Amino acid sequence: MLFQPNPLIMRFSPTYLLIAFAFITSCGEKEKSFKTYEGEIFGTYYRIQLADLGKDLQPEFDSVFALINKASNSYVQDSEISDFNRSGELRNPSFTFRDMLDSTAKYHRMSEGYFEPTLYPLLKSWGFSFEQREAMDSLKVSALNDVIGFEKMILATDSGYFSVKPGVMLDITGLGEGYAIDKLVEVVEKNQISDYMVEIGGEMKAKGQNSRGTAWTIGIEDPAQAEIGVTSSMLTKVELDNRSISSSGNYRKFYIDEAGNRRPHILDPKTGFPVSHSMVSVSVLAPSATQADALATAFMAMGPEKAKILAESLPGVEAMFVIGGKEKLEMEFTSGFPIRK
Repeated sequence: MLFQPNPLIMRFSPTYLLIAFAFITSCGEKEKSFKTYEGEIFGTYYRIQLADLGKDLQPEFDSVFALINKASNSYVQDSEISDFNRSGELRNPSFTFRDMLDSTAKYHRMSEGYFEPTLYPLLKSWGFSFEQREAMDSLKVSALNDVIGFEKMILATDSGYFSVKPGVMLDITGLGEGYAIDKLVEVVEKNQISDYMVEIGGEMKAKGQNSRGTAWTIGIEDPAQAEIGVTSSMLTKVELDNRSISSSGNYRKFYIDEAGNRRPHILDPKTGFPVSHSMVSVSVLAPSATQADALATAFMAMGPEKAKILAESLPGVEAMFVIGGKEKLEMEFTSGFPIRK
């Protein structure tokens, strides 16, 4: 069902639904003094658990959210990204917008274009961005592909950003939650807190120990069970210590078109059509939340074979791929993925 988004809340999820595959489990005897900050942001939830030093960090967290919202919330008319998408240019961008675009360019290149922030016109037409779905065929997709391509469609200069032709639009939400987590972590570490977990909508970064003095342990959800409404079934668990985890999948958001084809919400930037590979979900471990988020998005677009090769080539990056088999789901891992049974 389509609905009108709250313009005051930035929604990263409509474009690439970064699913909350994780929960926190721990065991132990001695409880530490921890403080939890939580609420709604970006169309989902945030939760920050950290060692309590007796200082209220909420104003600093709210400042992070406000800066990112102002820079990249396409549902706020006076945000910077809305200005760009309306006029095809953004002069004198904020540090936050420029920093997010620099990260976007980095992961676009790293993924050989599978992390593609100019897909917004296609996502709107396919009906994956809270828009009415259009009748899509090869001709329609081909026409829209004419304005897709970050490196060839976006001109970056010292004075700002400019589209090279009308109709080019940006959506940088594919790394938005991860970027926000990294900025929240900067606040936490600036306050010399070394035991924490920062989560937005299932994307996480954790360091040190939890309130019970043990490692932060994350459960990765079973997609087959989740699709039928069972969210307590886990495929495996991993421990996080100064690492981030991000998951992306195509089993929660899809539709069946008039011809009976299953259309997942993740698009292949090389074709403009929804992906057709067998990968159901991916979970990525990386040093930064921005990297984990962007790579999870890119890996779901490129499919398991290419994604595994790229993951193995990146220092500090590991991934778990869930593949749809004929009778049951199969799991594949990069060589250093840490499994905790």
